Amino acid sequence: MKETIDYYNRNADWYYWTTVAVDLDALRKKFASYLPYEATIIDMGCGSGRDVMAFSDMGHHVIGLDASEELVKLARERLEINAVVGDMSYWKARAPYDGIWCCASLIHLNGVEKKRFFNNLEYNLKPGGIIFISVKDGIETGIDAEGRYQSNCPEEELRAYLEGAGCEILEILTTEDALGRERFKWLNVFARKKEQ
Repeated sequence: MKETIDYYNRNADWYYWTTVAVDLDALRKKFASYLPYEATIIDMGCGSGRDVMAFSDMGHHVIGLDASEELVKLARERLEINAVVGDMSYWKARAPYDGIWCCASLIHLNGVEKKRFFNNLEYNLKPGGIIFISVKDGIETGIDAEGRYQSNCPEEELRAYLEGAGCEILEILTTEDALGRERFKWLNVFARKKEQ
């Protein structure tokens, strides 16, 4: 959605400083525990680049993808990470990854875009590969007060998308909002693409 990308481009510096130090270490370590040594990972919707840097520091080969040119620019300049501008719903990798990290970004895709994203796991995730998805729990679908499109994606819908893409659910965790917003909780799903 153009409005959402425009929002992040306009507010890139504020968003960077608001999110770059958010502590998601427990979720990152759990995700990494399912991956091979020196795994290839793509962070779809990388924002500040925080998680790209963290996985790189663990010894993995990581690339960040974000639709906001300004956020990608800041992430490259300030964290010196590998990041590219792109639409996660259209992205098709030249070679599939061991892991896909999709933290707080799927919520910005509408139904058509979500279907395309999950269909593209055929190209983007290796058989046996791991995908992590986190979504805000119980939000309303539509434009929020800040002008960003957000879509509710309950557990049943996420399960259906993942299973339809040939993935098995490994674990589902509900966590508090990392920014301390009491009205939000997050649904965190770890899944593995089945071997062919």
